[in-house]
Amino acid sequence: MPAASWGAQRSYISDNNQAVLRLNSGDFLGGIELLKQSLDKLPGDETIRANLRKAYLAAGLAFLKRKDYATLEKVMLEAQQFDDRQRNFWLLRGHALLRLQRYDEAEVDLVQARGMGEPDAQLLYMLGQVYYATDRMSEAFDVLESAALLDSQHQEIGQMFDKVRRELAVEREMDKEYGGHFIITFDGDENSDLGLEVLKTLEDIYNDLGSRLDHYPDPRVTVILYSRKQFAELTRSPDWAGGLYDGKIRLPVGGINRVDERVKQSLYHEYMHVILRDIAGNNLPYWLNEGLAETAEREFGSTESAAFPLGQQQAKLFSLQVLEGPFRNYRGQQVMLAYEQSYSFVHYLIDEYGWVQMRELLFALADGLTISAAVDRAFGIYGVSYQSLEKNWRESL
Repeated sequence: MPAASWGAQRSYISDNNQAVLRLNSGDFLGGIELLKQSLDKLPGDETIRANLRKAYLAAGLAFLKRKDYATLEKVMLEAQQFDDRQRNFWLLRGHALLRLQRYDEAEVDLVQARGMGEPDAQLLYMLGQVYYATDRMSEAFDVLESAALLDSQHQEIGQMFDKVRRELAVEREMDKEYGGHFIITFDGDENSDLGLEVLKTLEDIYNDLGSRLDHYPDPRVTVILYSRKQFAELTRSPDWAGGLYDGKIRLPVGGINRVDERVKQSLYHEYMHVILRDIAGNNLPYWLNEGLAETAEREFGSTESAAFPLGQQQAKLFSLQVLEGPFRNYRGQQVMLAYEQSYSFVHYLIDEYGWVQMRELLFALADGLTISAAVDRAFGIYGVSYQSLEKNWRESL
């Protein structure tokens, strides 16, 4: 063997051994980089190629487990460029793109993966989520039905298929209007003018609330206008719910034929939820999620509603820690108190520290911090903590 080839071989062995060590220690990107360097030196070596292929897959599964979808997407794109015949590379990137709400790209990768092997229930489930999120309900129904047939024991697939089936039965006869950022689904016979007016109002809200948080979500949002009966049957929401955002904005508007003050308030409230979900995902305490939605409803959508007298309710106030969880099971005065307390505390934060710090808080939560750590990042410069902010707010009532 020539000296140069022997040197390259020794270098490859060293890089390969180092790569294995890095991969085993969880340094997937470092291990991949070493294997790429080895392949540059010995481009025809099938052992290196096989090791790099395994490294990409191990990295993808690790980033998926960590829910680091941004890194997963980038690594799988690189993996596809290395070897575009590997179904798992397309499947994993499609999964990441779905979670990042880049639905058009997710569809491309998932459809590609679908055509590269046997029918797969999990793949079809993800494709169903893409179609559902982009308001292609018939296509969602078809792939979810196939997924349910392939894996009848998969609870989440069964639940989503049932959800789509029920919604499609109602929405099949509805009309749609498309705007730059919204798709409105409504009963054309009952609400022909209302659908267009809601679309125009939402485009104004998109700019209004977006300017406050300097955040403008990219995916088009589906908004569905129901009768009160349809809303109750499909969403199974509590009686006091005036709307719902579950990835789509759902509003009960039975008997209403124009965007009155109540509808406008509801649109502001629910669209704030859209922005917050787009920024921080599910890492939002309920008091912050609902407090900001109430702020949007009261201060942007209309004049402020009459305040629940919190100053007279000190003994009954919830702790913020309690209000981090859902309000769904509250009833009567508890519901009013939970919403009013959330609004009051968020209003206090904005009044004292401004929208810039509120945005900082949201993006700290987007980074996966706990609410206490996120408060430290956003408000620590003022010498306050989660606990002291709650104390100061109570004293201000």
